[in-house]
Amino acid sequence: MDRIKFFYKNWWDGGTLVAAYAEPNFPAENTQHRDFNKAFRSLYSPGSTGSIFEILAGVNDRLDFKDSGNTTRVATLAAGGYTRTEILAHLKARMEAVCADTFTWEYIFIGIDAYKFKVIDATGNFELSWNTGANKAQSVANTIGYDDSADDTGAANYTADNIRIHSWVYVARDFGQERTINAVAIRGHNFQSGATISAQFSSDNFITVHANHVFTTQDDILVLILSPPENYQHGRIVIEDADNPDGYVKMGRVGFLEQFQPEINFMGDGSIDREDPSPVLTSENGQESSIQLDHFDTWDYIFHVKGATEKAYFDAMFDAVGKSKAFFYCEDPDLLLTTTRYVAINAFRWAGRRDVGLWTLSLQLREQR
Repeated sequence: MDRIKFFYKNWWDGGTLVAAYAEPNFPAENTQHRDFNKAFRSLYSPGSTGSIFEILAGVNDRLDFKDSGNTTRVATLAAGGYTRTEILAHLKARMEAVCADTFTWEYIFIGIDAYKFKVIDATGNFELSWNTGANKAQSVANTIGYDDSADDTGAANYTADNIRIHSWVYVARDFGQERTINAVAIRGHNFQSGATISAQFSSDNFITVHANHVFTTQDDILVLILSPPENYQHGRIVIEDADNPDGYVKMGRVGFLEQFQPEINFMGDGSIDREDPSPVLTSENGQESSIQLDHFDTWDYIFHVKGATEKAYFDAMFDAVGKSKAFFYCEDPDLLLTTTRYVAINAFRWAGRRDVGLWTLSLQLREQR
């Protein structure tokens, strides 16, 4: 077992964040809050312009179709990032530019087809040649949720096969100067198991992505330990979860973290308490009832510390977070995904021989919920 790592220094905090695109009531700054339940969200509601859809030249910029007169046509999309409203208008304009039909592109917000694209030809039946079109390899089909294993034929309107809420969404932070980042963590999210969530780094504000690390997606805490650490001025979280059934993605507490790793590990006789804060109420006639609250754990550690330098590291951690600020730590980096926690300090007590520099620290940590 590797030594415990405390990540109490978080370079994500304290500065301005840039996001594409955030719901006004759930801004990117929510990722700097202790409460991971008050999360950042990407745009999703009717009337919102929506999250970003990315069109790349030669990659996903073609739409093969046959108009109502059964004439083969090709709509070529302009490369760029589009909001939901913009991509709908652009699809319409580019199809109408190559034929005389009149098209309407919609985005569905309610019902069994919620969060899917739909196209209507007011002129008559037409065909979307997803599979047999000459430009299948460059098709926009997957970007907007259409299955390209078969053409859509014989109707005047077609609804996409799959949900699409964005191509990708990011939240970025300028750390002000180059910082040492030992780990990246996220607590409180709705990412699907198949989503790709990345921590990226840059020295030129993402004109170039200089380092990219992909999380293992799981419930609860996502965490990466970077060995060797990254040293850059700019960091961001990139979310690719295009078919999230919630219609948006959310992300709670984020950490771009610098570590403190004690020289001597904790003793083996620590303890874990399972806590249930649910109050039990008794009525006048003796009937008991309760309000069910989330359970949580507390961890008790005993550290043996020798010398003023090691003691000063622990004291600096307490000075930074006290008992009111939450932080991440990993008990066993060999079991990273199951032993990384988001906690606050419950108790912090020194005892020992000051005259010879031998100290014992009793440290209790409380899981945040």
